[in-house]
Amino acid sequence: MAKNYDVIVAGGGHNGLVVAAYLARAGLSVLVVEAQDQCGGGAMSKRDLAAPGFLTDMASISHGLIQPNPLLRNDELGLISKYGLTYVFPENTTACVFPDDRAVVFYRDVDKTCETIAQFSQHDAEAYRKFYETAIPQLDLLTAGMYIPTPPFGKFYSMLEGSQEGRDLLHMILISTNDIANEWFEDDHMKVAFNRFSAETCMDPRVAGSGLNLFLMIPLLHKYGWPVLVGGSQSLPNALIQSLTDNGGEVRTSARVTRFIVESGECKGVVLEGGEEIHAGRAVVTNFSIKQLDADMLGAENVSEHYLKRVRNTQFQEFQQFVQSYALHEAPVYKAGKDVTDTWMVQLAPETMDGFNAEFDAYSYGRPWTETPVGLCATKWDTTRAPDGKHVLYLYHYEPYNLKGGAQRWDEIKEEVADGCLNSLRQHTTNMGPENIIGRWVNTPLDLERRDLAWKQGNSNHIGSQLVQQYGNRPFAEVSDYRLPVEKLYLTGPSSHPGASIMGGGRATAYVVMEDLGIDFDDVVG
Repeated sequence: MAKNYDVIVAGGGHNGLVVAAYLARAGLSVLVVEAQDQCGGGAMSKRDLAAPGFLTDMASISHGLIQPNPLLRNDELGLISKYGLTYVFPENTTACVFPDDRAVVFYRDVDKTCETIAQFSQHDAEAYRKFYETAIPQLDLLTAGMYIPTPPFGKFYSMLEGSQEGRDLLHMILISTNDIANEWFEDDHMKVAFNRFSAETCMDPRVAGSGLNLFLMIPLLHKYGWPVLVGGSQSLPNALIQSLTDNGGEVRTSARVTRFIVESGECKGVVLEGGEEIHAGRAVVTNFSIKQLDADMLGAENVSEHYLKRVRNTQFQEFQQFVQSYALHEAPVYKAGKDVTDTWMVQLAPETMDGFNAEFDAYSYGRPWTETPVGLCATKWDTTRAPDGKHVLYLYHYEPYNLKGGAQRWDEIKEEVADGCLNSLRQHTTNMGPENIIGRWVNTPLDLERRDLAWKQGNSNHIGSQLVQQYGNRPFAEVSDYRLPVEKLYLTGPSSHPGASIMGGGRATAYVVMEDLGIDFDDVVG
């Protein structure tokens, strides 16, 4: 007889595992089913992809936005104290390197950051300090709302309108990063650096709603840092699985969900590829993209046409990820100097806003762009990722999924685009010739879609972060409280608030599920 569970979590990305671990800690019997051969989703890492013995982060490498989460700050699941999750915090967090090899370096230290900005503009150095002083008092308010259920969109806005500080924050939310850069800075170098920083969310910094990225990320990097996770991104899902299983939970990999079982308006379980049914008595949580949760998955008779229209009209992000992993003899050495070489995230960028805008215009027309990759060499802080004395380079670029001529062209131009990104990096380094490269692994937006069904059109963020799809509108107002239109079926992951990136946002979903089941969340984590 098939085993029944209190809760089934469909999808073993890090958010699904966060929900599962909290619910198991609450004493519920929990099963996670994952289609791939290992859990992790966007936090997945594997060895031997670039070369034998080298670890590759296959999608996300950055864990900055999870640092304020009580999951880590209060160690609510024992991930740090019991399961050994370890972060290292470089002093030099981010560098923006221009064509002449001058650079803006963002340090943990605000004074040092202002000094590096002053080489381009004393006005902008002073403006940066004022921006930080304006943003830092709002940081705790912003981050507190990222890991708990978000209020409805209208209520959220009305709350902000009640004070001058709230109105200032609302202004930042409603405009673009580019608008903020133009309000605060005079020199194109700083405008480019600000916009480049914000674009890391795979959101065009000229789009309304992107402004909050800066208001959040700038004070966050100074207060919390931009860390390196020892053992790669996979260490986070691994620790969550340990917490889950220690509390009686189970995980099944290579178990693809093809349909949710809905009876009398309630979700009763899942059907796996091959026809196996698994039943849940109290709740089902899905880590799927909202784009997957259509009539075929839920049953046309169980959802309204209005809901299905909302799903169809949900917008994707403006561009996607192109990721490479290099196995190296030596870590890259940058011509910009030691401070840049010792920086965790090194971004190449044009020196003018005209050049910057040309890149994002290219994506909208389906044209590849290879001039501005981002390099991260984690092995300078985490030697577990490579054989002794060797290094791994994560080389990242934005690219469009929908190429001019069709997405299938990625199979034809994959190596050409990868070479173009590498050649751009070589122009700014002294030691990235063929003699330093042991091997590489390349992943295009089309490859992303093939690897994970939730990443439709290569959208590892599931959907875009346009203003109409943020906060109490994510993915759209009718399901922004994590409750899907089928009873006892809940949404977690990038399609729900707080959205994409490694943030541990599944904590908010767990809170809602416990509330519906009559379980006090504070008692569970206290």
